[in-house]
Amino acid sequence: MNDTPDPAAAMPGHPAGQNPTGSTLFTVTGDDPAKQAAVDRCIAAHDDLAALPGLRFATDKTVLIVLHPGFELLDVVGPFHFLAGTGATVELVSTGPTGEPVPSGSGVALMPTATFEDVSVAPEVLLVPGGDTGILLRDKRAIAELKRLGDEATYVTSVCSGSIALAAAGLLDGYRATSHWGVRHLLAGYGAIEVNERIVEDGNRLTGAGVTAGMDLAIKLVSYLCGEELARFAVLGAEYVPEPPYDTGTPEKAGSALTELSRDFLAPLELELRAPAS
Repeated sequence: MNDTPDPAAAMPGHPAGQNPTGSTLFTVTGDDPAKQAAVDRCIAAHDDLAALPGLRFATDKTVLIVLHPGFELLDVVGPFHFLAGTGATVELVSTGPTGEPVPSGSGVALMPTATFEDVSVAPEVLLVPGGDTGILLRDKRAIAELKRLGDEATYVTSVCSGSIALAAAGLLDGYRATSHWGVRHLLAGYGAIEVNERIVEDGNRLTGAGVTAGMDLAIKLVSYLCGEELARFAVLGAEYVPEPPYDTGTPEKAGSALTELSRDFLAPLELELRAPAS
């Protein structure tokens, strides 16, 4: 009999010992000493990690990542990767009334795990991604729900143009915040204080700049939820060492011609996200 602990055994909705991905990483069948030794090393490493000073897993925490139609895929998937590794319950919350898949701006749809109506606990983290945020701004019910959850959350966070939605919900009034460089100037129209930084932290508000900043934001949240050691471990595990082949990630680095071309590309979104005239 194989008595090796199976990390998938406790997964809700799946029979003991069955991993829904079909992975056999932690399953030892027959007499396979090498596989058994590898699994034992993995379990021991988990224990060693948990014993590091100041480290704690977030198994009693809840993270809500909002899925709105046209969301930016990397704004969700990047933070999800890091936050799910904390042991927290990470819910993908649809802004719609049903649990149907929500399409991203790139066409890839994600299956939500909850709707706003399903959320009855105060979350540790509320995260709003960017993308086609104009659709979200027109959904008054969703904006009201963001306000409700934001008022209860320990950390109110966003990636890219998601900060515009937070601001529209009144969650950034008087707070320093950032967004994608192409729409960051719109924050002031909603009562926030525009800051040109990759990650801006003001009280319990954490906002990230465009798209890839979501991973930096999530790593910072991991350190707050679980301690710096787990955050460092997560960065190593993800081999997160950004080295873009073209160093044009900001207008200052890209130059005026490329920046103006990008501004033209973003013009319809910028128009949609403008605060209504008072």
